[in-house]
Amino acid sequence: MGTIVGWEGHWAVLMVVALGGCWALDCAAGSCTCTQGRVDCSRKGLYFIPRNMEEDSHTVLLAFNQIGTISAVSLLRYRNLQHLDLQSNLISTIHNQAFQYQQNLTYLDLSGNLLATIHSEQFRPLFRLLTLNLGSNWISELPDGALDSLAALDALYLHNNALTDLAGKHLSKLPALRHLRLDGNPWVCTCRIQTLLDWMKHNPEKVEETDRTLCRFPGYLDQFPLLGIAGESFRQCQNLFSLLAHLYLLFIGSLLFIGSVLLCFVIGSLVVAQRQLRHWRRMRPRVYRKRIVNKRDAIIYGHQLPVCST
Repeated sequence: MGTIVGWEGHWAVLMVVALGGCWALDCAAGSCTCTQGRVDCSRKGLYFIPRNMEEDSHTVLLAFNQIGTISAVSLLRYRNLQHLDLQSNLISTIHNQAFQYQQNLTYLDLSGNLLATIHSEQFRPLFRLLTLNLGSNWISELPDGALDSLAALDALYLHNNALTDLAGKHLSKLPALRHLRLDGNPWVCTCRIQTLLDWMKHNPEKVEETDRTLCRFPGYLDQFPLLGIAGESFRQCQNLFSLLAHLYLLFIGSLLFIGSVLLCFVIGSLVVAQRQLRHWRRMRPRVYRKRIVNKRDAIIYGHQLPVCST
């Protein structure tokens, strides 16, 4: 009997050693799977990113939960993180400094969430990132600078969002990019999309699902492939840009002319007012008062004092 108790004690110790790391997690339902720096908490009904995982975790899988936000401290402890999967959650907000200590991150999956806005500072620390999946969100635009620091990025997925246009300069700053998805967006195929189309035509081998990357507006191009638009279609854009430039210069010139006229009028009015003030002062009648002479001054300067007779 004592032998059995001994084996039970050893078994308990082994279980603590094997699962101790996972017992520390704040799992809402069930336990996570932890193996040599890899933590799998997928489909556990989590509402927040657990803050007490092992600090040296390099792979964290949190897909198919109910996480709603990534705060500035959600990932603060996990500075060795290389692979982070947050797909299919309810994430609508990411703090600008959420990834400030994740310089080792190479894979980030945020697809299937509720993201509508991406800030230019969010991905700045991730200069080693190779894969960024932002597909199936509600993103309507990428701000200037949002991808500038991702020089090592190999794959970018922006499919199934709300993008209507995308400046080609965003993609030109990704020299290592080899895989790009843009399908499933309501692209507005007007002059605004010219730079994106130019980039796509110079890099057709990098764009995936090109047959599903379609125009939505204007109506006569609805469901027409972006790469099917001929370059000649944008000739009028050059004339339009030239016309806009001329109108802009005309507007600025008119403002400067009106401003100079008003300035001259104000300066002229001030000069005329100053001259009239001087003339009024010169023509104003002057009143001279006779100086009162005392006896001492009369003796010195010869002034005669009146003599009073008694």
